[in-house]
Amino acid sequence: MALRILFLADAVFDDLPGGSRVVARELAWQFVDAGHHVTMLVGRQNESAPADETTNRGVRIVRYNGAGNPFEFIRNGQIACRRLLAEHHYDIVHTHFAYAAVGPLRAIPQSIPRIRTFHGPWDEEMTAGHDPTKQPALQRVQTSAKVGLARNIEASNLKSSSNVIALSDVFAQMLASKYRVPRTRIHVIPGGVNINRFELADRNEQRMRLGLPLDRRILLSVRRLAPRMGLDNLIRALPEIIVRQPDVLLVIGGNGPEKGKLIDLINELRLQQNVKMAGFIPDGDLAGYYQAADLFVLPTLALEGFGLVTMEALACGTPVIGTPVGAIPETLQSLSPRLIADGLDHNSLARAISSYFADDWARALTPEVLRNYVLQRYTWDRHASAVEAIYRQALGLGDQ
Repeated sequence: MALRILFLADAVFDDLPGGSRVVARELAWQFVDAGHHVTMLVGRQNESAPADETTNRGVRIVRYNGAGNPFEFIRNGQIACRRLLAEHHYDIVHTHFAYAAVGPLRAIPQSIPRIRTFHGPWDEEMTAGHDPTKQPALQRVQTSAKVGLARNIEASNLKSSSNVIALSDVFAQMLASKYRVPRTRIHVIPGGVNINRFELADRNEQRMRLGLPLDRRILLSVRRLAPRMGLDNLIRALPEIIVRQPDVLLVIGGNGPEKGKLIDLINELRLQQNVKMAGFIPDGDLAGYYQAADLFVLPTLALEGFGLVTMEALACGTPVIGTPVGAIPETLQSLSPRLIADGLDHNSLARAISSYFADDWARALTPEVLRNYVLQRYTWDRHASAVEAIYRQALGLGDQ
């Protein structure tokens, strides 16, 4: 039986790249390929994007205005959703971001099952990596009010959801402890990788295509340049790594508010010859960067709920060193405990990276081993099948 599914999100990936939007996009593609009908109702992030379109992958995208104004955003979301419901009945409503669901859910009957994918604690993400004591008093009050409102919106959405999907055990524990979601409503379904895009390739060919040197050891980190990502620690780790590996080159992909601070740190440590700030990496080039690197590094300080980049790198045959934060140990432990640094500081990162290049243990992690690890555990078809089972259970359809 084909289902008619409505996704609620703040944006689609093409309008505003981000991890949660990758999950929604890949899940939508899987469902359409399986014969279901998927509509994504999202806020308009790009004025030139059409209000209503069906993509070449068969997903309908409906955009509504007001993303910069909370009252308009909620009102327009409700109106847009009401119009969709006048066109079609939807079997399932699946929320990918709580704030984006506030307006639409006002128009949706309680009889339609509400599913939620929890991508992370919105309220904590607002302040992760920031020291509130350094803010002026008025700004602290404003930040506190925004965080409190975000927490209430998050909790309300989770409470109204019949089933909540977490991408990792660590986020499942957060749902139960922080938001008091009953364990019976929480389902751990790891994220996945588009294995047709992220695959093995010749390293030197990719380096030549991307203009990267052939004769250096390349570390790669692709992250939003934000405090919680820990990129400053990765840069601080380089001098110790360079002692053993003078030819190392760290390539950092991404944009964000910390860009200026990171560039200042690179200059302060005189690492201009050892760090390349690549800026935003287009989606079409991302696999090539993974394939070109000797090692991917995930230096996260907080709130790593799954780490899609980890699986994408591994699917390309590139090993990953990560910090002991969130779901990083959960995803890397089975490959090798030594892929996990023993702390969050720059010295711990330096030891882990240096050990990878210097010691024999890493030789077993061949590109084929890394890719097979992903193929056996983390693919989008596995993810979609598990989500669809939840849909059918919520609808009382059994194995139909």
